[in-house]
Amino acid sequence: MYFSKEDGIEETKHVFLEGNQIPSRWKLENQEVYRIGELGFGTGLNFFVSLELWMNLSNPPCVEFFTLEKFPLERTILLEMKESFPDLKTWEDELLQAYTLFLADPLDAVEGNRKLEWKVQHPMNQNTFTLHLFLGDVLDVLPKFQPPIDCYFLDGFAPKKNPEMWSEAVVLQLKAHAKSGTSFATFTAAGFVKRNLESAGFTVRKVSGFGKKREMLVGFLA
Repeated sequence: MYFSKEDGIEETKHVFLEGNQIPSRWKLENQEVYRIGELGFGTGLNFFVSLELWMNLSNPPCVEFFTLEKFPLERTILLEMKESFPDLKTWEDELLQAYTLFLADPLDAVEGNRKLEWKVQHPMNQNTFTLHLFLGDVLDVLPKFQPPIDCYFLDGFAPKKNPEMWSEAVVLQLKAHAKSGTSFATFTAAGFVKRNLESAGFTVRKVSGFGKKREMLVGFLA
């Protein structure tokens, strides 16, 4: 299962939005552009939940949402996800068609060079929320994220099953695109993830996880 039908939205809000203090930062910080970097697009749930929060604020900043996926999911899975969250605007026809055509296009198929861009305008002003979805391996794609990233959603599947996504080399790339104060949040509390983040200069702490997950990691670049 690629998402939790019961509490997937609340999990995203707890881990990534509250873990990075995004609701308060978008309301209080005077910033024209806010950049999110995500490792692991999956069904796009984190993107859609973030977009909904942004749409419901009266005057949020422009948002650039950079994300990557090495193994894009099939259309049928995305439609199942859409049906599972009827109250959340997700894979509407126009976006789903653009995504499907993007995956089918054989041009520019080199890993890390393929990118889908999708822009949404805020209903109360001219600000925009832009998705930049790259296909490819994490180390090929991360250099294409536009710095400085303000926060990271580290959602790269379970570290034991996907250790490459959490490697020291990846963490150094995260740092290279960050600035002092760049935050991160992740559902994992794995010891080697914590050590790799700390060795790269991130301040890391354990906080309460979501649901049955006892702990998760949050922090920022010192």
